[in-house]
Amino acid sequence: MTFCETLTDRNNESCDMKTGRNEPCPCGSGLKYKKCCLLVSASLAEIELLPVQLVAARARAFADGDFAFIYDSYHCNSPFRRHFPARDEYLNYARNDLQGRYRIHSCRILCDDAPVAGEARVLFFLDLEYGGERHQTLELSRFLQTAGGWRYHSGHKVNREQLSGPLEEITMAEVEERAEGICF
Repeated sequence: MTFCETLTDRNNESCDMKTGRNEPCPCGSGLKYKKCCLLVSASLAEIELLPVQLVAARARAFADGDFAFIYDSYHCNSPFRRHFPARDEYLNYARNDLQGRYRIHSCRILCDDAPVAGEARVLFFLDLEYGGERHQTLELSRFLQTAGGWRYHSGHKVNREQLSGPLEEITMAEVEERAEGICF
């Protein structure tokens, strides 16, 4: 179980860096520190995250307002990086326009592809509040492997109400079919 699977309206307490890698994480997730908050407390250059772990780490970073981690987790050729080529420009935007305006209620991994030729996909459900409005979306994210590890490239988002049935039965193909272009 990852952070995304367990994040449901709890306070995001910071983890003590003195916690041993194999000790229980102080955030209360029940996971070992190395499988939970250590993933977001270390820089991307220090750890190797699998795509599903990167989804969890990005959700945690958004919840904690760690926009530097978010920026660094994007692939250098992503649509996001074309829009924000300068890290400082994005950090300024995030501080002014994003921080404190949204709250992640839950993030849940639904399925993922086995990586093939340096590319992988992860389908997840995100329930968040932005600007006082509740949004529930499914995102099919694309990840590319670099010399520095996996990086988020892009994603297709679909509003939850566009897909019927239990979350566990929604497929990547359904999200691709209903998505309206690529988002970052």
